[in-house]
Amino acid sequence: CQECKGDDHYGKSKITFAQLKGKERAQQKADDDYDTRTPGPGVSWLYDIVRGCIEFTSADQILRFLELATKDESIRIVKAKNRFANPTLTGYRDLNLHIQIDIGDDFKHICEIQVHHMAIRTLDKKLHAHQYYEYFRKYYAGATGSL
Repeated sequence: CQECKGDDHYGKSKITFAQLKGKERAQQKADDDYDTRTPGPGVSWLYDIVRGCIEFTSADQILRFLELATKDESIRIVKAKNRFANPTLTGYRDLNLHIQIDIGDDFKHICEIQVHHMAIRTLDKKLHAHQYYEYFRKYYAGATGSL
Protein backbone atom coordinates (compact mmCIF):
# COMPACT_ATOMS: atom_id res chain seq x y z
CA CYS A 1 0.00 0.00 0.00
CA GLN A 2 1.03 3.56 -0.64
CA GLU A 3 -0.03 6.42 1.60
CA CYS A 4 -0.03 10.18 1.44
CA LYS A 5 -1.35 12.63 3.99
CA GLY A 6 -2.67 16.14 3.63
CA ASP A 7 -3.80 19.05 5.71
CA ASP A 8 -5.94 22.02 4.74
CA HIS A 9 -8.39 24.41 6.37
CA TYR A 10 -11.02 21.63 6.28
CA GLY A 11 -8.82 19.30 8.38
CA LYS A 12 -6.50 16.36 7.90
CA SER A 13 -6.84 13.69 5.24
CA LYS A 14 -5.08 10.48 4.30
CA ILE A 15 -5.13 8.70 0.95
CA THR A 16 -4.16 5.03 0.69
CA PHE A 17 -3.68 3.20 -2.59
CA ALA A 18 -4.22 -0.50 -2.01
CA GLN A 19 -2.51 -3.31 -3.85
CA LEU A 20 -4.41 -4.82 -6.73
CA LYS A 21 -7.07 -7.30 -5.61
CA GLY A 22 -5.53 -10.78 -5.79
CA LYS A 23 -6.53 -13.15 -8.57
CA GLU A 24 -7.99 -15.77 -6.21
CA ARG A 25 -10.09 -13.26 -4.24
CA ALA A 26 -11.22 -11.55 -7.47
CA GLN A 27 -12.40 -14.86 -8.93
CA GLN A 28 -14.17 -15.77 -5.68
CA LYS A 29 -15.98 -12.42 -5.61
CA ALA A 30 -16.94 -12.73 -9.29
CA ASP A 31 -18.31 -16.24 -8.71
CA ASP A 32 -20.19 -15.33 -5.51
CA ASP A 33 -21.57 -11.91 -6.43
CA TYR A 34 -21.68 -11.56 -10.22
CA ASP A 35 -21.84 -15.02 -11.78
CA THR A 36 -25.42 -14.61 -13.02
CA ARG A 37 -25.12 -11.01 -14.26
CA THR A 38 -25.34 -10.32 -17.95
CA PRO A 39 -23.51 -9.61 -20.01
CA GLY A 40 -20.93 -11.92 -18.48
CA PRO A 41 -18.53 -13.19 -17.40
CA GLY A 42 -18.74 -12.30 -13.70
CA VAL A 43 -15.19 -10.92 -13.60
CA SER A 44 -16.24 -8.16 -16.00
CA TRP A 45 -18.33 -6.69 -13.15
CA LEU A 46 -15.40 -6.31 -10.73
CA TYR A 47 -14.72 -2.63 -10.15
CA ASP A 48 -12.47 -2.93 -7.12
CA ILE A 49 -9.39 -4.47 -8.74
CA VAL A 50 -7.86 -0.97 -8.58
CA ARG A 51 -8.91 0.69 -5.35
CA GLY A 52 -8.05 3.32 -2.87
CA CYS A 53 -9.19 4.79 0.39
CA ILE A 54 -9.53 8.41 1.47
CA GLU A 55 -9.92 9.21 5.15
CA PHE A 56 -11.20 12.58 6.32
CA THR A 57 -11.52 14.08 9.80
CA SER A 58 -14.85 15.80 9.20
CA ALA A 59 -18.14 15.44 7.38
CA ASP A 60 -17.42 18.83 5.75
CA GLN A 61 -14.33 17.35 4.11
CA ILE A 62 -16.33 14.41 2.78
CA LEU A 63 -18.95 16.76 1.33
CA ARG A 64 -16.23 18.96 -0.21
CA PHE A 65 -14.59 15.90 -1.78
CA LEU A 66 -17.93 14.84 -3.31
CA GLU A 67 -18.51 18.36 -4.60
CA LEU A 68 -15.09 18.43 -6.29
CA ALA A 69 -15.43 14.90 -7.69
CA THR A 70 -18.84 15.60 -9.22
CA LYS A 71 -17.61 18.84 -10.83
CA ASP A 72 -14.56 17.19 -12.44
CA GLU A 73 -15.49 16.37 -16.02
CA SER A 74 -12.93 13.54 -16.22
CA ILE A 75 -14.66 11.66 -13.38
CA ARG A 76 -18.09 10.02 -13.51
CA ILE A 77 -19.56 8.36 -10.43
CA VAL A 78 -20.98 5.08 -11.76
CA LYS A 79 -22.26 3.71 -8.46
CA ALA A 80 -22.36 4.93 -4.87
CA LYS A 81 -23.16 3.11 -1.63
CA ASN A 82 -23.69 5.42 1.33
CA ARG A 83 -23.01 3.14 4.26
CA PHE A 84 -22.85 6.12 6.60
CA ALA A 85 -26.63 6.38 6.15
CA ASN A 86 -27.16 2.61 5.84
CA PRO A 87 -24.46 0.71 7.75
CA THR A 88 -23.92 -2.98 7.08
CA LEU A 89 -25.04 -5.73 9.47
CA THR A 90 -21.56 -5.69 11.00
CA GLY A 91 -21.81 -1.92 11.61
CA TYR A 92 -19.37 -0.97 8.85
CA ARG A 93 -19.76 2.62 7.62
CA ASP A 94 -18.20 4.34 4.62
CA LEU A 95 -19.05 5.88 1.29
CA ASN A 96 -18.14 3.45 -1.46
CA LEU A 97 -17.78 4.94 -4.93
CA HIS A 98 -17.19 3.27 -8.26
CA ILE A 99 -15.80 5.98 -10.47
CA GLN A 100 -15.09 6.01 -14.17
CA ILE A 101 -12.02 8.01 -15.07
CA ASP A 102 -11.51 9.34 -18.56
CA ILE A 103 -7.84 8.64 -19.22
CA GLY A 104 -7.88 10.00 -22.78
CA ASP A 105 -7.77 8.58 -26.29
CA ASP A 106 -11.31 7.25 -25.70
CA PHE A 107 -10.04 5.03 -22.85
CA LYS A 108 -11.94 4.89 -19.59
CA HIS A 109 -11.31 2.91 -16.41
CA ILE A 110 -13.58 2.12 -13.46
CA CYS A 111 -12.09 1.82 -9.99
CA GLU A 112 -13.25 1.94 -6.38
CA ILE A 113 -12.74 4.67 -3.81
CA GLN A 114 -13.73 4.07 -0.22
CA VAL A 115 -14.36 7.33 1.63
CA HIS A 116 -13.99 7.09 5.41
CA HIS A 117 -14.35 9.32 8.43
CA MET A 118 -11.10 8.86 10.39
CA ALA A 119 -12.81 8.44 13.77
CA ILE A 120 -15.09 5.68 12.47
CA ARG A 121 -12.21 4.03 10.60
CA THR A 122 -10.06 4.06 13.74
CA LEU A 123 -12.85 2.39 15.72
CA ASP A 124 -13.33 -0.22 12.95
CA LYS A 125 -9.63 -1.09 13.18
CA LYS A 126 -9.71 -1.19 16.99
CA LEU A 127 -12.74 -3.52 16.96
CA HIS A 128 -11.32 -5.66 14.10
CA ALA A 129 -14.49 -5.10 12.05
CA HIS A 130 -12.88 -6.33 8.81
CA GLN A 131 -12.11 -9.70 10.40
CA TYR A 132 -15.81 -10.15 11.19
CA TYR A 133 -16.68 -9.16 7.63
CA GLU A 134 -14.25 -11.75 6.24
CA TYR A 135 -15.70 -14.42 8.55
CA PHE A 136 -19.34 -13.76 7.60
CA ARG A 137 -18.62 -13.17 3.91
CA LYS A 138 -18.57 -16.91 3.13
CA TYR A 139 -22.06 -17.30 4.62
CA TYR A 140 -23.50 -14.38 2.66
CA ALA A 141 -22.08 -15.20 -0.79
CA GLY A 142 -24.00 -13.16 -3.33
CA ALA A 143 -25.39 -10.81 -0.69
CA THR A 144 -22.22 -9.33 0.78
CA GLY A 145 -23.55 -5.79 0.34
CA SER A 146 -25.51 -6.31 3.55
CA LEU A 147 -22.37 -7.15 5.48
